[in-house]
Amino acid sequence: MRWMVRLYPPAWRERYGEEFAQVLEKQRASLGLVIDVLGGALDARLHPQPWMSTKNNRNGGDAMTNEMLERCAAGGPKLSRQRQMMATGALVAVSLVMAVVYIVLRKIYHGTPAVEAVGYASFPAIMLVYTQAAYLQRRPWLTRLVFVFSGCAGMYLFMFGACVIADKL
Repeated sequence: MRWMVRLYPPAWRERYGEEFAQVLEKQRASLGLVIDVLGGALDARLHPQPWMSTKNNRNGGDAMTNEMLERCAAGGPKLSRQRQMMATGALVAVSLVMAVVYIVLRKIYHGTPAVEAVGYASFPAIMLVYTQAAYLQRRPWLTRLVFVFSGCAGMYLFMFGACVIADKL
């Protein structure tokens, strides 16, 4: 698994490479792990961050671990009041749209699995839109669009499959 560290940019490897390689060695090899590492490497290449040297690490120890602990201790990313209000507005608007769409589809097509899947997938879809509005504003619009639509499509297909199975029982 150590070879996967080479997928990351040189500046990232210089800062986190050895520590990340040690973490990878402790993990059991799986498809999920490979997908996670590939996604992280892609993100690190598409959205490079300013790197501070490990010499500035005031707590000693591992830079990556300490940085993650500091971020978690701070309660995660901070949202401005404006971004909170915008995300809440998006949540309310999408909730209303999803409710109207579900009611109209239910009225026209009744309780078919395809319609029920819309109802069941609504809440996760609403949360994806909230996440995009709150936390992904600095990402390119295409990234946000892919994130929301692929997540919603995946959730709908999962719920549709569950509704078809339930309908057959």
